[in-house]
Amino acid sequence: MKTVGSQFGWMITACVGFLALSVGCAKLDSGAHAEPSVRVKPAESAVAKVDGDKPATSTDGSAAPSSGGAGTFVGRVVFDGARPAQGAIFKKGTADKDPSVCSASGDIPKEDLVVSESNGVANVFVFLDKAPAGVSAVPPTEPVTFDQLNCRFTTHALFAQVGQTVRLLNDDDVLHNTRCSGVRNGSLNNTVGKKDRTGIALVYKRAEREPFPVKCDLHSWMSAYHLVLDHPFAAVSDADGSFKIENLPAGTYQFKVWHERGDGGKPGLLESKYKVVVKSGDNSPVEIKTDAKKFGL
Repeated sequence: MKTVGSQFGWMITACVGFLALSVGCAKLDSGAHAEPSVRVKPAESAVAKVDGDKPATSTDGSAAPSSGGAGTFVGRVVFDGARPAQGAIFKKGTADKDPSVCSASGDIPKEDLVVSESNGVANVFVFLDKAPAGVSAVPPTEPVTFDQLNCRFTTHALFAQVGQTVRLLNDDDVLHNTRCSGVRNGSLNNTVGKKDRTGIALVYKRAEREPFPVKCDLHSWMSAYHLVLDHPFAAVSDADGSFKIENLPAGTYQFKVWHERGDGGKPGLLESKYKVVVKSGDNSPVEIKTDAKKFGL
């Protein structure tokens, strides 16, 4: 038989339980009318993966190369339209300085846009900003030559690696100076004597973001461009517009395509992110078409 006290206690317990249940239901009902606060975990960076789930990093903004061997990137830069005339800076014998040497054997041609009969564009730089991840580059021991003849730079567009010797030569019977106006390497100015076939050894110490101008102050029309990188993955298109970049680890890349008139007639990029998928071994040649507007025509 329950006492009055025990009955009273039981009633208090039941009331408290009912009150708690009511409060709990009120909270649930209130929450059902509010938008839930959800924190979404950011997605992982999109990077190429090799060797299973192990992520690979890229140093040039491109997908990182795979471990599937090395391949060759072969291509040709083509002018899309009627071939522009090249023209001349000076006709034979009419150079405004040292004409008996500078224009004695023929015209001094304009070289800011050279297009072949088959519409290939010469002197176009094709390059990666940085080496693919995991690739270490050693500068070549073989120097590149940068010569002067008939008051022209015989190499209008030159690529060299950091630490590689560029030998400045002069095959003319007049003095020349070679002023290289890099950004990271600063301005380097060297006088190259008459008929100097030994030359001056120039070594660039820093990679540049893009090609930079080279001039001869003694003959103001003389002009060229140098590109300096800390890796070998670059090329300059030849007289027919063709180029080749070898030993690229298989993968997806974004190349820069640069010309001295590539930004509407000013120095700049024809292509800022030209996507290329390189497979191991030989790859099908690509054709990079460029219209007249890109060259400011």
